[in-house]
Amino acid sequence: MSDGAILKNAVIEAALNMDARLLELLMQSDTIKAHFFTPVAGALVFDKVKFQDFVSNKAFLPDSYTAYRNRIGLTNGRDYLSQSRDVVLAWPYKDCVLEGGMTKEDRGRNEVFWNTTLAPDDITRLFEPKVLTGWERWDAEAVAEGKAKPVGEVSEDDNLLIKGNNLLALHSLKARYAGKVKLIYIDPPYNTGTDEFKYNDRFRRSSWLTFMKNRLIIARELLTKDGALVVQIGDHESGSLRMLMDELFDGQFVNQIAVRTKSPSGFKTVNQGVFETAEYLYLYAKNKTSWVYQPQFTASEYDANYKQWIENPNAAPNEWIFRSLHDVVAEQLGYESKKSAIKDLGKPIFEARLAASALEHANRVFRLTTVNDDAGKETLDAKQRSLKTGAVEVVEREGFAPRFIFQGQEISLYSNKVREIDGTQTPSTMLTNIWTDISWEGIAKEGGVTLSKGKKPERLLRRIIEMATKKGDLVLDFFTGSGTTAAVAQKLERRWIAIEQLDYIETLAKKRLKSVIAGDKSGVSKLVSWEGGGSFIYAELAAFNSAFADRIVAAPDMAALQTVHADMQATGYLRYDVDLSAFGTDDFGVLPLDDAKHVLMDCLDANHLYVNLGALGDTDFNVSDEDARATRSFYGISE
Repeated sequence: MSDGAILKNAVIEAALNMDARLLELLMQSDTIKAHFFTPVAGALVFDKVKFQDFVSNKAFLPDSYTAYRNRIGLTNGRDYLSQSRDVVLAWPYKDCVLEGGMTKEDRGRNEVFWNTTLAPDDITRLFEPKVLTGWERWDAEAVAEGKAKPVGEVSEDDNLLIKGNNLLALHSLKARYAGKVKLIYIDPPYNTGTDEFKYNDRFRRSSWLTFMKNRLIIARELLTKDGALVVQIGDHESGSLRMLMDELFDGQFVNQIAVRTKSPSGFKTVNQGVFETAEYLYLYAKNKTSWVYQPQFTASEYDANYKQWIENPNAAPNEWIFRSLHDVVAEQLGYESKKSAIKDLGKPIFEARLAASALEHANRVFRLTTVNDDAGKETLDAKQRSLKTGAVEVVEREGFAPRFIFQGQEISLYSNKVREIDGTQTPSTMLTNIWTDISWEGIAKEGGVTLSKGKKPERLLRRIIEMATKKGDLVLDFFTGSGTTAAVAQKLERRWIAIEQLDYIETLAKKRLKSVIAGDKSGVSKLVSWEGGGSFIYAELAAFNSAFADRIVAAPDMAALQTVHADMQATGYLRYDVDLSAFGTDDFGVLPLDDAKHVLMDCLDANHLYVNLGALGDTDFNVSDEDARATRSFYGISE
C-alpha cells in the first residue's frame, strides 16, 4: 500500500514469487481463500494466474462485464501480450528483409538465427549494461586518411553507430540516454510471411509481436517528454502492430500516415487484384500534450480560384482597384481578352501563363474567402463596415499579418500559399497524412552504398526528422540497415544514434556515414546544401556467447561445427540445464548440419551473449585498456 492505494504491480510480483506474507494475508478472508485457493490432497494450492488477472483488471471486479471488457487485446494463445514478460531476442531472416524482402523462391541460403523466446525466469543478466569494444572515432581527417582516431572521452554530443543485438544495446543506452531522445524512427522486419523458418512457425505472429513489444517498451523510456516514435510497416502486420502500440502508448496515438512506395506497372499488376502500393507510418508521442509538430508543406499546382488582381498594390487598401487576373494576363500577352488569347495560344498555354504570373506577383493576386465567426471581434466589425461601404477594411493583428476584409469576405493573397520548398519559391499546401510525392525510384545508390530493395529514400527521412525535431535534437534508429536515418540526421544537423546487429554494418552504414562526413552529394545533400563535416563514434557490444553464435552460423560443415562444439565446452557459458559432455560425439556427429547448428544454439546461455559492464575488469574477457576507458566514459563512470 502507498497513501491508501494498492500498488498493483507490487502485489502481482509478490503473488508470482509466492510471497508468504501475501499468501497469509489472502487466506485470512474466507471469500478470497475460496476464490483463489484450490484444495488438493489435503493442501491448498494458490492459483496465481487467476489472482494476477483479478488484480490486473482496471475495475477490480472479477465477475462483471468490466472484467471481460478490459480483457480485450492481443494474446500469444495463452497470455495477454501486454502482461507477458517473455523476450524474443532476434527475428529470423532479418537480413533477408533488409536486403530486399526475398521470396521463398529467391532465398539462396538456409540461415540459422538465434530465434529464442526467453521466459521471465530465464532472464537474469540479460538487460544489464554491456561492455563496448572496438571504439573508433571518424571525422573528416580520419576519413581522408582512411584510419580511425582513438575515442578518448564520449560525450552526449557524439553521434554513435553501435553494432550488436538492438534489444540489449537499447538497454545499455538507457543508462545514459533515458528521457533524452527526441525522435525514434524504425523500419523493423515486416513479418511478411516470406521470411519462413523451420522452427516455431506456428508462433510467427505472437513471436513477432513480442519481439516488437520488447523493443518498443525500452524505446519509450528513451524518449524525451515531448518526443515521438515513428514506426514504418507494411500491410501484413499493420493491424496487429497498431493494437500493440495502442496498448503500450495508451492514448498517445498522433497519426497514421500512408506513404506511396511504388506505382503499379508491368507484370506485377497482372492477376493480383488490388495492387499494394502503400506502407504506413505510425506516429505516437511520449506525451501527446507536450509533443510539438513542426509544420510541413508540399508543392501544389496553381489554384485557379486565385483569379483577382490588385491594380495598385502600393496604394492604401481602401483605395485598391481590382481587376480580373485573366484580363491582365491577356493584356500582358498582347491580346484584347482571355477568349482571344485562348483561341490563339490554346487553353493549356494560357493557364500556364496564369500560374506563372500568379507566382511572380503573389502579393497582388488574391481570392475572396469566407470570414470565420471565430476570427475575432475586430474582424467581424470590419466585415460589417465593408458590407456597407464596399471599401477594404484592415484588421491589424499583433504578431501576424493583417487581415483585409472586402464586402464581408477576406482577401486571401496568393503569397500566403507560396513558400520555399527545396530552394525554390513554389505554391504549396499543408502536408496531409497521405504522402504521394516522394519517389522510391533511383535511390539504390544513395549514400554511395547499394541496396536494391528495402532501402528508404533520404527525402522520406528528411520529412520525418524535420516534422518532429529541431537542429541539435537527438534521433535514434535501432534497425539502421543501410544507415539512411543517421545519414539524413547528420545532414540536417541533428545528433543521432544508430544500431545494427548484422555484419553488413561495415559495408553499408559505416561506409555511408564516412561518405556523408566526406561531403556525399547524393540524396538530400543538394537540397540542404550539405558540404560534409561532423563526426561519429563506432563501437560494438563486447561479444561472448554471440561470438559462438556467429561461428555456428558460419560453420560450413560438421568438422567446423565440431570445433565450435569443443570450444563451447571449454570456455562458453552454457544453459544450466545443458551438459554438452553428455551428447556423445558419435551421436552429435551424425546429425544433419542444420539440426546440429540449432542444437548448439539452444545450448548457449542467452544471458551471456555479450559481456556485462560488471565484468569489465575480468581478465577472462580480455577487454583492452583503451576499450575499458571508452566504455567507462560512455557510462559516465570514473576510473
